[in-house]
Amino acid sequence: MKRVRKEPTTLFALTSFLLIIAVLVVLINLGVNTTISIFLGAVVAVGIALALGISWDEIEKTIKNVIADSTPTFLIVLMVGMLVGIWMASGTVPALMYYGMELISPTILVPLAFILSSVTSIFTGTSFGSVATMGLAMVGIAMTTDISIPLVVGAIVSGAWLGDKMSPLSDTTNMASGVSKVPLYDHIGSMMYTTLPAALIAIVLFAIAGFAFGAGSMDASQSQLIMSTLEEHFNMSLILILPAILVLLVSVFKMPAILGMGLTVIISAIFAMVFQGVGFVDLMNYAFNGFSIETGVAIVDPMLNRGGVTSMMELLGIFMMASVMGAVITSTGILDVIARNVLLKFIKNRVVLVFTTLIYCYVVNFLAAGGQIVSIIVTEQTFEEAFDRMGIHRKVLSRTLEDAGTLSAPIVPWGVATIYVMSVLNVDASYIPYCWFIFLVPVFSILCSVTGIGMWNTKGEKMWGRQKAGATPLVK
Repeated sequence: MKRVRKEPTTLFALTSFLLIIAVLVVLINLGVNTTISIFLGAVVAVGIALALGISWDEIEKTIKNVIADSTPTFLIVLMVGMLVGIWMASGTVPALMYYGMELISPTILVPLAFILSSVTSIFTGTSFGSVATMGLAMVGIAMTTDISIPLVVGAIVSGAWLGDKMSPLSDTTNMASGVSKVPLYDHIGSMMYTTLPAALIAIVLFAIAGFAFGAGSMDASQSQLIMSTLEEHFNMSLILILPAILVLLVSVFKMPAILGMGLTVIISAIFAMVFQGVGFVDLMNYAFNGFSIETGVAIVDPMLNRGGVTSMMELLGIFMMASVMGAVITSTGILDVIARNVLLKFIKNRVVLVFTTLIYCYVVNFLAAGGQIVSIIVTEQTFEEAFDRMGIHRKVLSRTLEDAGTLSAPIVPWGVATIYVMSVLNVDASYIPYCWFIFLVPVFSILCSVTGIGMWNTKGEKMWGRQKAGATPLVK
């Protein structure tokens, strides 16, 4: 007999929602592995779907679709792991560290970490790639100073996700504009109103913090020890930085991400064999298992011994489980019910609408373990009608999705992005409070809604100077 699908009641939706959150939070706080915690959250979500009369065939189909859609991202993550291992062997990251220690003053290291990570991410369209390349080099330089490493990582992450948010090559940028049916560059232009002021303030804060936390001093002996060790084990040359520049070039020429990353891996491998004399078999092992070297210098080995496909296995497991859980939760319709019967009833003006959209993005992202794509899609589907009814242009919606949905990914303690940052940069979650740019952007989202600056009606006409804050009528 065919099962009849039930519409979840408001009470059922809220209870289910809180139950899934409770499972994740309790298990992770008890020390259960993150992947297993999310898996059990997904099991609970499947139970909820079955209770609503959703057939297992439909659930399985949803899971397969999500995994299929996520395959390109899985491949990119694997290639990032390969690239880090190869870049270590080729001397690319050691060269960035070596010349960075020669040229970068410790007094500007923290704001420069933010700026360089932003530029790298904007050109490459990937926050993960920016963290694994420029971020890794900046942390290596920071280790020769008395600057707080979590502070530097906070600056790196802020910059990396600024680029992930603004780059026309980024998957989240294209996703947010696509699902909102907003032209890509209209979407990017809208984001300027919240991103630029937040970035300027973040640079000032990072500069002040750099001085306050001791950026003015550098351990010259330690710096010299690291540089001499790198010189001893690598053939140092500025030409080794070319593979890092190649990452930028393939993005400038808009090469598909997987093809561009693959080309970079191949050329970087050639650099390793030509300039460092690394054998092909050893190089392939470095690509899979990560680079391995014993320099005899305790501070250097942890900087260099990293990367490889194996370093990404936990991340892939978390990513896969988070994608599955998010897909099943979405298929139940409980988020739609909560939004329609609870959230949307309180939305009476544009200020409340933007604020509620931001909060909803955060909630979904935390629920989906930092699944920013899930957050963007689910929130857009929930709030698009409200923006249309209020006469607010969808490029405000698409911007809001990124201001919270994209940017909140690396501040979810159990999230995919956070686990990635911690594993690649060898740091714990203590960097999260220093991600000031990420916390500033939603503030400007709300300020835009209050002042009307950076707000447009459905005809594309500017709202600022037209109405008082929050006075946008709810069009029936």
